[in-house]
Order: sequence, then structure tokens, then C-alpha cells
Amino acid sequence: MMKLREYPTTDFQPHIVGFVCNWSAYSGVEMAGVNREEYPPNIWLVRLMCLGRLHLGLILKAFELGADGVMLLGCPSDDCHYESGMASAKEVFVQARKMLNLLGIDPKKLALVEVPLGRGGFLARKVSTFVKHISQAGSSPLHSREEVASPA
Repeated sequence: MMKLREYPTTDFQPHIVGFVCNWSAYSGVEMAGVNREEYPPNIWLVRLMCLGRLHLGLILKAFELGADGVMLLGCPSDDCHYESGMASAKEVFVQARKMLNLLGIDPKKLALVEVPLGRGGFLARKVSTFVKHISQAGSSPLHSREEVASPA
């Protein structure tokens, strides 16, 4: 297995995977950069055309490969570019939380956030809050603290 990171014994830094919708949510990521909004670098963003196309298996695979937390960042329900993408994402989110619970992973290590178009500050606050929560919750029980596989 390829080492992605090693944890210091006293200062846990979580690894977060963020699945981001190409439309409103990604515009939030771009605006955060333009406005120099700061958020922790612990999040690895994966851009999707629509969060509604995200499969339960990809969320679980992120945890299997070392993610300590996963964020789903999508468009507001009433502003979905594909009309029903967020409704589908919400269904997958509920299924994933149930599956995480069965696997012994705190379901709160998975978050779904509706990001309004161009709201970089909003996105930065949500990411910062989630990273802080995961930092306090600790690492995922699916991997050892010594070695974590790369999600790629």
C-alpha cells in the first residue's frame, strides 16, 4: 500500500475527501479562492458534474482508502442544474450514513452541504467546521494510524 501520510503521535490531522458538484458548489470553491477565504488544507476535492451521480460505493471507498471524513458539497435543492440531483444525493447520503453505522463508523463523519452559487465564505466556514469536528472525533477505524492508502 502506498503511504499517503503518517500521523504524528500528538497532533492528529484528519484527511477529508470532498465530493463537489460542478455548478453551485464548485463556484463556491472558486469564490473562496478569489476572495482569499481560508479553510484547512485537509480536504481533497473531487469535482463531479452533479452530486446526484455520486454512488454509495464511492463514499465507502473513500473511507476504506483512508478518509477520516467525507463531505458532499452540492447545489441547493431548488437550484440544481439537473433538477433532481440534490434529491438523489440526499438519498445516497441517508444510505451511506446507515452503512457507516453498520460498519462501526460515526455517521457524523459524513456531511451533506448545500452551497449557494458563489458563496465562498459559506463554503469555507462549512469546511472549517467539518475539519474541526473530524479532528475532535479522531481517525477512521478502517485504517491504521501508521499507513493510509491513497484514494487515487
